[in-house]
Amino acid sequence: MKPQELAVQSFHENQKILSAVNTVSIHIKLEMVGRADLKSAKKVATAKEALKYFFKELDVIVQRAEKEEMKPLLGVNERRSEFIKNFIDAKRNYRIQSSSLQGKLSDVSELIYSDKEADREDILLVLEELRMLLEEHLATDTEVLLGGI
Repeated sequence: MKPQELAVQSFHENQKILSAVNTVSIHIKLEMVGRADLKSAKKVATAKEALKYFFKELDVIVQRAEKEEMKPLLGVNERRSEFIKNFIDAKRNYRIQSSSLQGKLSDVSELIYSDKEADREDILLVLEELRMLLEEHLATDTEVLLGGI
């Protein structure tokens, strides 16, 4: 694939994940102040499923990348590989504060469904840090697509 095609695909995928992050974050914050919106239950469930799948997929790739260090990630497109590299760098450089993101990412996928207050605080931090990484990655995609305008 050409760089622009990869950027379009990456942009689309990351926008979907970013939307799920925002939906779940808002839902948890509203629940924490006693203002849960029952009308959005289906949308929240769909967003949680998207994040669960994303974290499980990411877990496998990140574990492999951390073991293989500088080797290319076979079966992973260039843009996703770049996101994985940035994610691992953020962990190593302490830009990621959440202990859940430092650990096994497949565990995060279960944390999303927890009703415990401490878990809610943790998942909000996880989602905030994931949003930061996604927005950085989206900025790069946008630059490729718009040619630095």
